[in-house]
Amino acid sequence: MCTINRFVIKIIVAFLFVILGNPCIYGQNNALVLNGGFINIKNGTWANPIYLVVNKGTTAAIQRNSGHIISEQEGNFVNWITNDVTSAATYVFPFGYSNTDYLPVTVYKGSVGVGAGHVDNSSPIIISTWGTPANNTTWANAVAGMTGLAGANETNSVIDRWWQIITNNNVTATGDFTYRGAENTTLFPTGPFVGQQWDIPLQEWVVPGTGTGPGVTTGTATVTGITLTPNGLATTTPYILSATISPLPIELISFTASCENLKTHIRWTDATETNVMNIELQKSMDLNTWTTIYVAMPANTSTNTNYNYLYSETETAEVYYRLKTNDNDGSSELSAIISNQPCNSAGNSISAFYYNNSLNLFSHFEAEEDVIYTLYDVQGRQIIAGQYTANKGETMTTIPIAELANDIYILNAYSITTNYNQKIAIAR
Repeated sequence: MCTINRFVIKIIVAFLFVILGNPCIYGQNNALVLNGGFINIKNGTWANPIYLVVNKGTTAAIQRNSGHIISEQEGNFVNWITNDVTSAATYVFPFGYSNTDYLPVTVYKGSVGVGAGHVDNSSPIIISTWGTPANNTTWANAVAGMTGLAGANETNSVIDRWWQIITNNNVTATGDFTYRGAENTTLFPTGPFVGQQWDIPLQEWVVPGTGTGPGVTTGTATVTGITLTPNGLATTTPYILSATISPLPIELISFTASCENLKTHIRWTDATETNVMNIELQKSMDLNTWTTIYVAMPANTSTNTNYNYLYSETETAEVYYRLKTNDNDGSSELSAIISNQPCNSAGNSISAFYYNNSLNLFSHFEAEEDVIYTLYDVQGRQIIAGQYTANKGETMTTIPIAELANDIYILNAYSITTNYNQKIAIAR
């Protein structure tokens, strides 16, 4: 394997360039050629990045027959200087995982510039990509959170791989991202998946996502047509691939469903609203087919707004709910998904959600009952245990859990009439 471990390495493809002592990678005909070899960029960090610089803008400046470039860390970048190209062009960054899976990043650069020097097109394209453990940590630089609606940790909807892209804000482009099936540890592995980017100025995930691609758990798969503009290419833009059934959401504080007098009561609290046309409450029995059962009109304020909907559920199996926020500009956002058992046989219920370093237990009982709760880690070890008295009607109990690490936990809460189990994902 050819190893690169220097602060900056420039492949000047305007001249013949040979990596001495290693015939698997070489420069030929103004190109960096990968012919069965692997370039391993190592030890770069965000604070001290390492660049493999391709100083030629033509799309043939990197040629691959087999082999690839291994990044696998945020600070290990390929910097393709595309300044001298004055027309739309397609750039294939031949990344890969270890010496096995080929994971190319294809950038379809559309801006061609105007006038002398084509200033609008004068920008390098700098990319790194790396896989992460099943909880998506460590997050890419500038990302402030992976927490979504109702405190739900949306890492269980996201492929365990990041893409970091840097260029200037005059570049317009779309891209194709390839991931390993082993990195698809989501709750919705069959997909489809979309690309989402972190908007650094707004400090939030851009929703809805763009592009489309299948979900696989073996081999590799590619999400194509991801929009790389206009919300992030000015400096640094982290990207992820998210299941379209539950993309990384924004704005909601809580979203719960409970049983009250044999009816289903759904509540949600919206932190901020801007130019929202309406909010659809949707339900599903299979997580594929969704039906709108209620439409709420927004307040469009910057303060918290509470919504609720009470109805008689006729289904006899578990029901799933989500919110679809429709904006005045025609775009829409989907919330995280919650579920509730049918309310046609019992009026008591317990539910829970994580938010702001707290585990929130929500109960509704027809009479006062004691609730015993236990939080386990994924190895089955008890982390937190306690008990509280739930009054007749609604009770909300908040349990501080700031000391817990980002991870997946299992909550069991039960009373004399009710038993409740749920995965709780913590991410900050």
